[in-house]
Amino acid sequence: MLPEEAPLKGLAHSAGTCGDIPEAAPAREELSGITRGHGEHGGRVMTGSAGPGPRLDSVELKVTFSGARAEVAAKALAPDDGGVWCQVFFCEGPRHRRPGELPLLEAGVILRLRSRQGRTGDTTAKLRPCRRTRIPGPWLDFRRRGDDELRLESDWAGERQVLSAALTRTRDRRDIDAVTAGERPLHTAFSGAQERFLADCADLAVDFRQLTVYGPVRAQRWRDVRRRHHELTVERWSLAPRTGPPLDWLEVSERVEPEGSEVVRASLLALLRKLDLEPDLEQETKTRRVLEALTRDA
Repeated sequence: MLPEEAPLKGLAHSAGTCGDIPEAAPAREELSGITRGHGEHGGRVMTGSAGPGPRLDSVELKVTFSGARAEVAAKALAPDDGGVWCQVFFCEGPRHRRPGELPLLEAGVILRLRSRQGRTGDTTAKLRPCRRTRIPGPWLDFRRRGDDELRLESDWAGERQVLSAALTRTRDRRDIDAVTAGERPLHTAFSGAQERFLADCADLAVDFRQLTVYGPVRAQRWRDVRRRHHELTVERWSLAPRTGPPLDWLEVSERVEPEGSEVVRASLLALLRKLDLEPDLEQETKTRRVLEALTRDA
């Protein structure tokens, strides 16, 4: 069983333990000023990679549209029901870091908090890009325990495929709101399993006491959007930073089995062409663009 959650008072970071999850892997590389550069799947059950090969739960196909293209794509793909609204927050280094420096993101660590319409929310500790050699065997065997779920998948945007490993914890929305409002310490939003995952697998030591929460980004999401034989997730993010132009993205994604993902991707791109939708030429992740905008305003 997973441990009880960390206390909801006090500022000290607590790594906790994680039941059957192993103790921290041998010495990690302590990184400073890093300059280098990971589940939700609707009603579809992913079986992942079969046989004795490396674990890969799924491939997530992603196509992004920005600016005027986002508006056109939303009208063509998003249902009229308004979707589900949520607020998205990210964690990064302290506010006194050098301008443009994103130490967590550059080390391949993404910490995200989501507060959804209704009573639910979640927190995610993601490694992207993820190196399999950094994931100890017991973590490769970990799938779901309690409210924690670990997914290993390939993110495929444009011509680039990147392996990611994401441990997501379902939370009560009130817990997320209390942390993002500054009423509770940041580490209380993350589970003991997530902290242990970062300690064992990340390329740098994550000290929640040294991090800053940035956001919110307003997001509107539609799931299980059926277009021909595709089952899509459509998500639109908007942000009005204090400096720079407003940001508006729409991402179309589809989570599929690893086997045959190339065929599904070709079919998805053909569908978008048939709808006269023109994706962005440069398919970069919205996470980097959002963090650059949010931290620039800090």
